[in-house]
Amino acid sequence: MARVKEETKPIVLHDEQGNITANYTAEMIETIKNTVAKDATDAELMMFLSVANKYGLDPFLKEVHFAKMGKGEDAQATIMTGRDGYAKIAKRHPDFLKCQSMEVRENDEFHMDWDFGDLVGIKHTFGHMDRGKVVGAYAVLKTKSGDSLATYVTREEYDTGKNAWGKYKSAMIKKVAENEVYKKFADINGVDAIENMPSEFTEGVEKLETDSESVEFIDTNIKEE
Repeated sequence: MARVKEETKPIVLHDEQGNITANYTAEMIETIKNTVAKDATDAELMMFLSVANKYGLDPFLKEVHFAKMGKGEDAQATIMTGRDGYAKIAKRHPDFLKCQSMEVRENDEFHMDWDFGDLVGIKHTFGHMDRGKVVGAYAVLKTKSGDSLATYVTREEYDTGKNAWGKYKSAMIKKVAENEVYKKFADINGVDAIENMPSEFTEGVEKLETDSESVEFIDTNIKEE
């Protein structure tokens, strides 16, 4: 006997006060399950939509994705966005002012001075000659109240050598650095940044980058050998 397909039910989300914050029809749920949340169980789909709603990320604009990292029973349910998703969350904060980033290359003169975890200053100079290969990137986020958050990341730790990483190393490593300060500033939890995923998750990242324009974030005017 053929198995009867279960009817897709609508999902309504509420805040702590009981106010409706999102209302997904059955047709909308089917679309999400067939695009950005493939292979999600009912419980995982509810988690995915709840997190997306919490951070104001729109599944229909492909601002957020659900993925299973790994295979079989060891597969991990993961909710992911890209640099633009992290930026969207951080920029809603009333104290956000701006975030700037820059890649560092092997022939640059670069120093970041810290005092007990606080950034004291950055010295980064380079000329018009060959700067060499990309070795890392830094990002600095400044607030309207005068505070700042900064980080430095190495390319070696994140570069998978595939897809966008294969040609756009400077663009990708700058996004990794930006994601670090966005996440800390906005206290983002439960949503991973695609650009920051380690090499062992390359297969899942490749799939997401291929399936969605919103997670490729490639600067087409910058090519890396």
